[in-house]
Amino acid sequence: MASSTKPVKEKPLSFMENLSPLVSLYRPSSNVAEAESGAPAPPKLIIIASWTNALDSHISKYVNKYKELYPSSQILLVRSTSKVLFDPPLLNKTVQPLVPVIRAIFPSDASSSSPGLLIHLLSNGGSSSISSLYNAYAASARDGEDPHLPQHVTIFDSAPGDFRVAGTVAFFQVGLPTIQRAIATPFLYAASLFWAAAISVGLFKDWLAFWGTTHNEGDGKTTSEIRRAYIYSDTDALVHHETVEAHASDAEKKGFQVRREKFDGSSHVSHARKDEARYWEVVKNTWGGL
Repeated sequence: MASSTKPVKEKPLSFMENLSPLVSLYRPSSNVAEAESGAPAPPKLIIIASWTNALDSHISKYVNKYKELYPSSQILLVRSTSKVLFDPPLLNKTVQPLVPVIRAIFPSDASSSSPGLLIHLLSNGGSSSISSLYNAYAASARDGEDPHLPQHVTIFDSAPGDFRVAGTVAFFQVGLPTIQRAIATPFLYAASLFWAAAISVGLFKDWLAFWGTTHNEGDGKTTSEIRRAYIYSDTDALVHHETVEAHASDAEKKGFQVRREKFDGSSHVSHARKDEARYWEVVKNTWGGL
């Protein structure tokens, strides 16, 4: 008689080591292929900062693509949740496990003329994680050590944003069934309008905008970040394209090397799904400085 026991389905990110509930690390085997001769050196470390409440099945598409592109690279993943996003002290605690990994791969006494770190942040969840990482890494620096992250390249996907009523409503509508969405929408608009008013008079802080400013500020940051790319669209319901473009322009004025990639018709954090070939070509070319 055949067994009725169903095989256990492997989790999408089971190949990663969990450093904490929200941080995971992938270490490739020692016998992976090296980069082709003449090709840009692969990243020593890739940090993926996911969007808020992203499913592992969705995150794995980015992790697996990076494994394919750069098989010798280690990959650090930091997830974002609604609980963490709205609790800054908890957010700072969440990114702490990243710091010793970065310092182990990039010793403070090592010198390099090219970047070894690739940061890929998605949406405001990813923006908040990397913003907090700047502080956590700086706080771990000993006397005389550079408080900035090692030389790196940054990919901004659907980020950074700022507080907007329509975008906030769209954020809380994600995942709601049609009937629940119809019932909840008027209340979401009312709450968002109150939130907007509170921000305008200084009762609440616009954390989305604050996290965005940290990517462009800090003495010495323009030398630690070698270049960056913004991947966005004007059909993103959560992060307005004008906010992204203004952030990119501000970065250029402050000395950052900026690349803009505006996709047509793609929704929030869905640009890779809209045009996968173009998306990953942008990533590869930004990393390689092409």
